[in-house]
Amino acid sequence: MYYIKKLFKMIFSIFLIGTISFLLLELIPGDPAMAILGVESTPEDIAMMRETLGLNKGVLERYLIWGANLLSGNLGNSFKYGEPVSTLIKERLPLTLEVAIITVIMVVLVSVPVSFSIYRIRNKYARKVIDFLIGLCVSLPSFWIGILSMFIFGVILRWFSIGYNKSFTSLLLPCLVIAIPNIGVFISYVKNNLDKELREEYIKYLYVNGVKKFWLNIYILKNSIIPIIPLLGILIIDLITGVVIVEQIFSIPGIGRLMVTAVINRDIPLVQGIIFYTSAVLVIINFFIDIIYSLVDPRIRGER
Repeated sequence: MYYIKKLFKMIFSIFLIGTISFLLLELIPGDPAMAILGVESTPEDIAMMRETLGLNKGVLERYLIWGANLLSGNLGNSFKYGEPVSTLIKERLPLTLEVAIITVIMVVLVSVPVSFSIYRIRNKYARKVIDFLIGLCVSLPSFWIGILSMFIFGVILRWFSIGYNKSFTSLLLPCLVIAIPNIGVFISYVKNNLDKELREEYIKYLYVNGVKKFWLNIYILKNSIIPIIPLLGILIIDLITGVVIVEQIFSIPGIGRLMVTAVINRDIPLVQGIIFYTSAVLVIINFFIDIIYSLVDPRIRGER
């Protein structure tokens, strides 16, 4: 029953996202036909373009047409590029997903061992310095880290390319730039979980009964990592929707840059398609994260 409820919530969320994305763009002022033809276009040309784009129909009629096309996988054609929206998204989304996956791997591989190392430090002054460094990582803006890292590692040291050149190595620096603030968040979260887990009664019980310190640390680490599974889902969602600035800095032709171009050109079908497609992907990812979390911790299924 838990999984069926989650499935229905996912389907309803996707439907709601599609409806809201369509209606919100109807409230944006301006005429897409004029944006395409330019300010010097005649009223006759604008009227003809509006008819070609289907903008002369009512909102409800256009919504029903858009919904019917959506069910068949047709997101319409881009006003600017003249290509199917689904094709444009499928060309750009994999690169954004690649950036997100590499970044998540970096965050996990760095934050978990570092958190465990910090947890074992008992000197209060050393922990204050560490807390300051963690806060610094979290507060640093990505665009500033990106510009600074491009100058140091790309211009001075020449270790990395300063822009995307279709190679895997050219994605490492932007992924690191995105990962640094998230590493700070994860270290802080896992460190707090470790401190909390250390004070649990079952740890005291195992210690009193002579369980070796190595196995105690394994228990503590395992139970401290489980709560970060939802946080990983939030991180993936944030990466897919929030890497626009880094994509602009490093010239990565991902979904973020495509969205910026679509908004500037009032490319309504493309904006609607990107909002719906990415939101649907995020809802599906969140659904699977909930399923994985409920399998790892069965108590979740009984609480909701």
